[in-house]
Amino acid sequence: MRTPLLLTLLAAAVPTLSQAQGYQEVDGLIAIEAEDFASQTKADIRRWMKFDASTPAHSYADADVTHVEGASGGAYLEILPDTRTNHDEKLIHGENFQPEPGKMCVLTYPINVTQTGRYYVWGRAFSTGPEDNGLHVGLDGKWPESGQRLQLCQGKHQWTWSSQQRRPENHCGTPFTLWIDIEEPGQHTLMISMREDGFELDKLVLSMDEGYTPEGLGPEATRYVPAELPERSEFKEISHYKYIWKVEETFKADEDGDIPFYLHKGKNAYAINAAKVPYRKGFARASAVYGKKKSATFDLVLVTLAEIDGESEYRVLVNDKVIGKFQNPETEDDYSEAYFKIKDVTLNENDVISVESNAHTNGKIPEGDGTAFSRGRWIGVVLQ
Repeated sequence: MRTPLLLTLLAAAVPTLSQAQGYQEVDGLIAIEAEDFASQTKADIRRWMKFDASTPAHSYADADVTHVEGASGGAYLEILPDTRTNHDEKLIHGENFQPEPGKMCVLTYPINVTQTGRYYVWGRAFSTGPEDNGLHVGLDGKWPESGQRLQLCQGKHQWTWSSQQRRPENHCGTPFTLWIDIEEPGQHTLMISMREDGFELDKLVLSMDEGYTPEGLGPEATRYVPAELPERSEFKEISHYKYIWKVEETFKADEDGDIPFYLHKGKNAYAINAAKVPYRKGFARASAVYGKKKSATFDLVLVTLAEIDGESEYRVLVNDKVIGKFQNPETEDDYSEAYFKIKDVTLNENDVISVESNAHTNGKIPEGDGTAFSRGRWIGVVLQ
């Protein structure tokens, strides 16, 4: 049974959705707050745990105190329990030491890159002994040799940056020897996994500049910020629907009638050119065919655009039979949407739905020697 303390620590180690949305490469650099990971797996024996000023005391094996002070963002991760802090304590493969990458304590970080090539990996870590200073780095489920065995020897008992890889000829590693190659632009998954328990990680930086060395807290995290989603700009008050038939996509204007529609592209509406006097009397028409084989019954909503210079009339027809007549309301908000519902309209395969409208003047808007006309604008039909 999990103890309340363990549940508290586990909750502290889970990032919020906004934190886990990932990171973006900016000018060849990616900066990651270690505690803001997307997922943790293979954590049954050892586990990355988050520490910040609010973390309660714990009872796991741990050779040192917390090191929140000086951590970027006031938080960091540590692999616990920590049962091997020096050479005299027993080394147990698969428990307190894991030379193979991807086998224990795997964290993932979504990253998005536009520039491809070699990225040198830097880790900001806190080491208090010889057996808490190793880590592995991978990409997209693979663990290349160049990303294994990040090592920290210098800068003990303080937050220190390293891009050194432990090698047989140099256990402390040589600077600028840890990297991953990203060959395709777009979305990738950066991964880290345990080499030694007790490892404390504050931040990761990936840089395409071979000579770059982060200092202090390092650069600000380059979090991925998604673009704002487009808000609804038409059919604004339609809360539910089966189909939306927009005029420019579904309805064909009647080319044989005395009064034609034209497409007002800025409003995605059919309209009548009321500047032509002959078009001011009578109705224009556009039609669409119901192409579904199965009959269905809908509430039909005609969506029009109310206009300040007139209150146009509209007719809705099915197979040339009028099923609804409407007139736009007066408005002071030009091109505001108006909604007219016809309930329980049954449509069969190949039924023809037509919409007619006319031009109208309310005598309120001067234009030339007379007054302006509304143009019978409408933007579509909704089947609910």
